Amino acid sequence: MQVSADSSLLWYKLANSLKDSHMKAFEAQPTTTRDMAKFQEQIGDIKSVDDLMQNRTVLTMVLSAFQLEGEVGKTAMVKKILTENPADEDSLVNKLAEPRWSKLASALYGLNSDPDFFQKQSNVDAILTGYKTNEFEKFEGENADGVREALYFQRLASDIETLPQVMADSTLMHVVRVSLGLPESFQSLEYSQQKDRLEKQFNVEDLQDPEKVEKIIQRFLVYTEINNSDPTANPMLALFNPISTSNEYVGPTPIQIDLFV
Repeated sequence: MQVSADSSLLWYKLANSLKDSHMKAFEAQPTTTRDMAKFQEQIGDIKSVDDLMQNRTVLTMVLSAFQLEGEVGKTAMVKKILTENPADEDSLVNKLAEPRWSKLASALYGLNSDPDFFQKQSNVDAILTGYKTNEFEKFEGENADGVREALYFQRLASDIETLPQVMADSTLMHVVRVSLGLPESFQSLEYSQQKDRLEKQFNVEDLQDPEKVEKIIQRFLVYTEINNSDPTANPMLALFNPISTSNEYVGPTPIQIDLFV
């Protein structure tokens, strides 16, 4: 099949096939080099959670390592999550559905008792690796809609073993929902209703098969382009748009798309 220059699928494939050169371009950006330099200069001064909370530059980069940079303004919540023991069932982090918070809490809990936490290069490297991965995926996502989410899904898919894990991660759930042709209104259904529907249409074991993961991503990117296109520009696109009510999908069964690019 032919794809246009601004195709999400094309940019996703380029992000994989030209990853090294794209990474060099990302790292050469003035903002990237500036932020990395500031982090290296200031991370050694972080001896406690309070120190981290008072250094917005480092805090933003730490949160970015867990795809949580958008939450940097929620200082009280972030501090509570970082200071409570994630092993405690009553801790705030264990009441949140989003698994990224759990990963953050588990990774940084040691900072509460170890002032040399960030003197250990392995801890610094873990943050830098997570930060670069997240920011690189955002960088690629600037080229076309859905590319960032597709790369995230590709990276995490093999770690997912259950449907609740998919449903707990907003990005993974978004990719699966769109790839199945389900409308946004699907998210307004009760959790049990969503789970029942997904169990019928989605096999979580497919995430252990790289080829099936790629097919899911391809469908997601195609539907993303269709959903973001103006049907008045091409009336044929209207045929692919799901029909929905406020609570349930009532349109035809989503088409099966097999792509060989």
